Amino acid sequence: MRKISMLLVLALIFSVACSTVPKPYYETKVGKKKQRYYNAVQYGKKEVPDFPKSR
Repeated sequence: MRKISMLLVLALIFSVACSTVPKPYYETKVGKKKQRYYNAVQYGKKEVPDFPKSR
């Protein structure tokens, strides 16, 4: 019983450690560029950066 519970705990720790959640789009490099562009357009910045090209 103790071995089974120990293996279960180790499997749980391993699965939690290896699971990665992908970054939200707004935290990626492309998302940040688009966010800057849309903010510049919306809030009337004088120098509007080029619109980032999609993939």
